[in-house]
Amino acid sequence: MRAWRVEEFGDPRKVWQLQEDAPDCEPGPGEIKVAVEAAGLGLPDVLMCRNNYPLTPPLPFTPSQEAAGRVIAVGEGVDAGLVGQRVMGTTQFQAQCGGLAEYCLMHAGAALPVPESMSGTEAAGFFIPYMTAWTGLVRRGQLVEGETLLVLGASGSSGAAAVQLGKALGARVIAVAGGPAKAGFCAGIGADEVIDHRSQDIAAAARELTGGKGVNMVFDPVGGKPGRAGFKALAFEGRFVIIGYASGEWAQISLVETLMTNISLVGAMPVGFTQEVMRGGVAQLMGFWKQGKLKLSSQQVFDFDQALDAIKCIADGKVEGKVVVNVAKSG
Repeated sequence: MRAWRVEEFGDPRKVWQLQEDAPDCEPGPGEIKVAVEAAGLGLPDVLMCRNNYPLTPPLPFTPSQEAAGRVIAVGEGVDAGLVGQRVMGTTQFQAQCGGLAEYCLMHAGAALPVPESMSGTEAAGFFIPYMTAWTGLVRRGQLVEGETLLVLGASGSSGAAAVQLGKALGARVIAVAGGPAKAGFCAGIGADEVIDHRSQDIAAAARELTGGKGVNMVFDPVGGKPGRAGFKALAFEGRFVIIGYASGEWAQISLVETLMTNISLVGAMPVGFTQEVMRGGVAQLMGFWKQGKLKLSSQQVFDFDQALDAIKCIADGKVEGKVVVNVAKSG
């Protein structure tokens, strides 16, 4: 099968290889085989190539943690009735069968149905960003209508999803991004205000926008100095939702300040929950999608042969929303 493969660790722009006869993948117990329509890419795909990610699979592997397509085969213990259905979800990338190929594997329990009205590119970029946002804002952060949400890295995939979901939940959303282009992107997807961290102090600007009170919640997929600034922007009894460290380091949080201002530090990662919880989250997200409140940006959708351009976009920090690669022509 055709697939992009990583045979050695290094810069993804140098180690990704398009192979015409890559090994096919066959579903094992509890797995399904999917004819891929489209595959989603993210920062973990860059980090895995550099062997700097906790879930990096053994070499050689096919990138892409999430995909969408149609089930063509099932493994032992899986309902054969799934064959022919369109699904989206996380791939078995750790088993070297990621989504950037004609066929990928998914765990049957992690595969979710895709409405026929949803395109492959939308579905491939839906699950991880929006479920990350849902886990942070709804399940863990318990965002309430009327509260003020500060989203760091708001032009990235999970940040953009958090901006849209925050608005759908009735919050006032302040987005943080770098440069006029990314700031414009954030405004275009619904942010009420945008702080350009290249020309503005995040904490000072956020406090000015809230009349000195500070924000109720910070959604932080960035860490580092922006994360520290977001922490300083929190109001009394605010919640600091920890998503990741795209900056390369975690936010430096003061436990003394956390104590004195009654701030809650909230870890949020969409893993370990029961299928019931996850499917409930997806159901709520799908409801917002059907209402037109969640929209995948189509600005960074690449053809399969141009997948190197897609990963370069991520590695160079030029992401605006979710980066998706069309695998099938119908994607």
